Amino acid sequence: MLELKNVSRHFGGLAAVNDVSFLVEAGQVVGLIGPNGAGKTTLLNLISGLDQASKGEIQFNKNFVQKLPAHKINQLGIARTYQNIRLFAEMSVRENIIVGMHTQGRAGLLSAALMTPAYRNEEKWLREQADVLIKRLGLDAFADSPADALSYGDQRRVEIARALATHPKLILLDEPTAGMNAAETERLGDLILSLRDEGLTVLVIEHDMTFISQVCDRVIVLNFGEVIANGTTEDVKANPLVIEAYLGAEESHA
Repeated sequence: MLELKNVSRHFGGLAAVNDVSFLVEAGQVVGLIGPNGAGKTTLLNLISGLDQASKGEIQFNKNFVQKLPAHKINQLGIARTYQNIRLFAEMSVRENIIVGMHTQGRAGLLSAALMTPAYRNEEKWLREQADVLIKRLGLDAFADSPADALSYGDQRRVEIARALATHPKLILLDEPTAGMNAAETERLGDLILSLRDEGLTVLVIEHDMTFISQVCDRVIVLNFGEVIANGTTEDVKANPLVIEAYLGAEESHA
């Protein structure tokens, strides 16, 4: 489904991502791990069109996307969340999710201005679809609350719901458990597994190795912008390069 071939991104003389190649198959949950500064978020930016590779190819469902703008990539079926939450603070949870459905609306500006029956029916449908996601993410109690009134963990769930509102084929999650307690993290893991079972493909950046072990079919490890391991969670945990570069450092700070 998603294939990267020799992808690099240079900022001046610094290689944030260096000659990265890997494949994400449809219906998988793939973890992307590594120490801070390894290039993980930069890689998601390249895949989602927020930045462009200095060289290499990114192919999604047989489409070369490395030169496409973010909105075109989203239309092809890639959605994402962000390490730094990007919600409309004063808009309600429901309104934030409806924003994610903007590509599904058909009513034009004139219909909206005139409040035509077609426009009102579309607004009703969008609200109903948003409420389905609100219920699924356990956000019922906050549906009409402004986003900035929610806890950090709940805001994370709103952002995931908004990404799902685009009906993606592939979702990129950048540290989705940040700010969540253990119970919330476990519930999010269950949600991701249920989405995978429904056919969604997931590429997730995460530092919580318990979470990675819970949800991931395969794990890719970055260090200094390069792939140093690619395999099952068990294989990666036992890899001496990974232990030295990442897992050992994590344990020493535990």
